[in-house]
Amino acid sequence: MAEAGAMSVAAPSHTLRSSGWWLLLAVGAVGILVSRLLPDGLPRSIAFAVYGPIAAASIVVGVRMHRPTRVLPWYLMAAAHVIWGVADLVGAIYGDLLGEEQFPAPSDAIYLVGYPVMGLGLLLLSRERWRRGLASLLDSAILMMALGLLTWVALAQPTLSALGVSAVAAAISLAYPIADVVLAAILVPLVGAPWGRTPAFWLLVSGAGTLLLADLLASALEQLTWASSDHLEVIWMASYLFWAAAALHPSMAGAPEASREAERGFSRTGLIALALALVMPGALLAGKELIGQDVDVWPLVAGWVVICALVIARIGVAMTAMEQARAERERALIALAHQATHDALTGLANRAQALELIRSALSRARRSGDVVGLLYIDLDGFKQVNDTLGHAAGDQVLEVAGRRMQEGVRGGDVVARLGGDEFVVLLEPVADEVSAVGVAERLVADLAEPIQLSSGREARIGASIGVTINSDLTIDPERLLQEADHAVFRAKATGRGRVEVFAPSQRAEIERRAAVQTAIVGALRDDTASVQTSPIIDLRTDRLAGEELEVVVPDPAGALWQRRQLLPLSRGTDNMCDLDGWVLRRGVLTRPGDGWLVVPVTGRHLSQGTIVAEVNAALEAGLVANRLMLLVPSDEVGGARVLDTLRQLRTLGVRICADSFGGDDSGTDRWTRAPFDFVQLDPRLLDTRGGDLLLRLTVETANAFGYRVIAPGIVTESEAEVVAAAGCELGLGPLYSDAAGAALSQPSSSSTGNGRDHR
Repeated sequence: MAEAGAMSVAAPSHTLRSSGWWLLLAVGAVGILVSRLLPDGLPRSIAFAVYGPIAAASIVVGVRMHRPTRVLPWYLMAAAHVIWGVADLVGAIYGDLLGEEQFPAPSDAIYLVGYPVMGLGLLLLSRERWRRGLASLLDSAILMMALGLLTWVALAQPTLSALGVSAVAAAISLAYPIADVVLAAILVPLVGAPWGRTPAFWLLVSGAGTLLLADLLASALEQLTWASSDHLEVIWMASYLFWAAAALHPSMAGAPEASREAERGFSRTGLIALALALVMPGALLAGKELIGQDVDVWPLVAGWVVICALVIARIGVAMTAMEQARAERERALIALAHQATHDALTGLANRAQALELIRSALSRARRSGDVVGLLYIDLDGFKQVNDTLGHAAGDQVLEVAGRRMQEGVRGGDVVARLGGDEFVVLLEPVADEVSAVGVAERLVADLAEPIQLSSGREARIGASIGVTINSDLTIDPERLLQEADHAVFRAKATGRGRVEVFAPSQRAEIERRAAVQTAIVGALRDDTASVQTSPIIDLRTDRLAGEELEVVVPDPAGALWQRRQLLPLSRGTDNMCDLDGWVLRRGVLTRPGDGWLVVPVTGRHLSQGTIVAEVNAALEAGLVANRLMLLVPSDEVGGARVLDTLRQLRTLGVRICADSFGGDDSGTDRWTRAPFDFVQLDPRLLDTRGGDLLLRLTVETANAFGYRVIAPGIVTESEAEVVAAAGCELGLGPLYSDAAGAALSQPSSSSTGNGRDHR
């Protein structure tokens, strides 16, 4: 009930905020019509005199209701309306009660006091636009000159030459339209501003316009007394209404700031205004000539000269601004081109630019016979920095590494970042392979130096570098990059922190990698991939607990590529992600029973996050969630994105198993943060020649973390007895994959989700 009541109160309030302005216009228009029905004299004058205070009160209400960014300008406008309302009342007293019809009257002095107050309010409202430069001043000056010239020809000159009008009366008569022209000129700068397109602004313009119209008519018709201007009151009352409606409109709350675009050229409206200002002197002269009236030509000539000078100055400002805009646009295009070809973090050339530079270097080498060298740099230990110190620290390390590489090469050499922690250096030209190796060794030493982070901590990385040169004239950029990549892979595989040179004899291995990629693409396209299974045994009962599923890909020659063969040959591609995704979409759905289905996946697959959708699809197709266990490489777990993906998979009911637990690179930090259910031991722990103490300690450590343990690579019965005695629950390996394994009994119903769960 309380909520309903609150809603019923809020609804009218919202309606008042959004529609109060047009309600005021509607009621005020009706009031104007009613005032025309009142008897001439004091009743009608009183009705006219209340519109000024009504406008002032409406402005105050609008300020309180909409809370504009600047309140002083609106309060000054309200004060001006109070002043004009007092003048209306004084005029009614002198004209209707006392019968005084002289001009000027005391009310005229009060009216004229209100104009500076109103002008100050409008000036403060548009001050940001006035501060922005010469263009705003020129626009206002052109308008003031054009309207001032019109006022002179249409009003000032005839009034000053009229008989029976004193100089004071003429001056005061002309002060009104001149003051209105100034008010209009103050509003001109807001036309090009964002706030100048709001209804509140155009209601202000309507108020100033109707005020100018009424004052012009009053002066032009020589209706200088209170009584003689009675039928013009409708226009003045409309001016009050427009000003009040502007304050009540919700758009008044915005900040009247100018747009930069408005200063850089002319809008269509601006061009029309300039054209009208230029032709106005001639039009006035022609009009006077047509109606047969004498006209003083020299004021028109002087005014036309001033207007032309102002318009030329305004065009000059616009052209300067357009030149600045063109220069900024060119700088922006250069910046965009740089962004398209350079890495945003390090400022180095990106992969696309690197390939283009290599292509150009090889083309020049074919003509000159020079040797081109390429270094492929893979940072060692960078992932650990990201995992332990955070991505901000990792970004700093990449920036410092990029800077060190640029400082460590020759002036004409190019350093590029391919992505992640992989870089290349293009050496052009290089004397020979030995010289390229010298540069690489220098970079290895430079990158091994500690890096001081902004946090005060110290980070240490290293680098493995592969080196290759253009051994023949037909080599292309992609192949040169493949050779360097192959060399750095060998450098990392043989110890890291070293330089490896690509040898021509290794081209067979590159071709092997290319054949693997072709085979994988073909298997996915033709749906010829298959699943190879390995039994998983419950070591406590010797019963079948499940099976590990690994993808197998045929090549065109008929040979079969197993997953462990495909992994090293697919490094740096998404091919293994696609294959493992195929197993999750297709392979798991073909396995009957209720035992574990263990599917190996890569860290790259987890970081992409697509695995969540693939597992979801398998679950929707009928797979029971607690049957599926994902085997993830422990050395690729630690990044925020991978951990987030693992948590999402756990939410689906999937189990997570970490591979190679107890290996040399297994830091305890990742085991405390990752949501594992199982761990699969490092196969080297099963080497019982060193005794089973290390094995037992490793299993106890896993249990302390709450993980259940799988022992892989079991070959003999004695090994099975050792790992079972050490506390391993599940095992797999060649022992269970022969014909004897096929005779094992089917898994019991308690082998998956109903078993004990330490998590």
